[in-house]
Amino acid sequence: MGLVSLLQRQVESRAETICRFRNQNLPAELGKASFEPITNGVVFFKQHYLLDSAHCDYTSQVAKIEWDDSVNSWCLFVADEQDDEIWLPYPYLPQSNDLTALMRELDKDPKSLFWDD
Repeated sequence: MGLVSLLQRQVESRAETICRFRNQNLPAELGKASFEPITNGVVFFKQHYLLDSAHCDYTSQVAKIEWDDSVNSWCLFVADEQDDEIWLPYPYLPQSNDLTALMRELDKDPKSLFWDD
């Protein structure tokens, strides 16, 4: 069963907030955050810019937050370093019933697995 639209909107709203605050505090050369909704969650991207460029050079997937019906919780994934189409469970907090906890972990990135190159 799909995620209730209210919960989908909640995860999208929090993703939008994370990206907006991250982008306010960083120059484009360090990469801009963005996200796209997916079924039952969102995928986060880092847009990479060339020095002194206003146009995105390329985009890479960095994280995914997705509701898993089988365990009734939110799951946080990090993109594989070699292939960003492969998702690995985030080793420090792979799942939680608390969406805020996962969003906070993604936003703060204490282990530098999401936003650092």
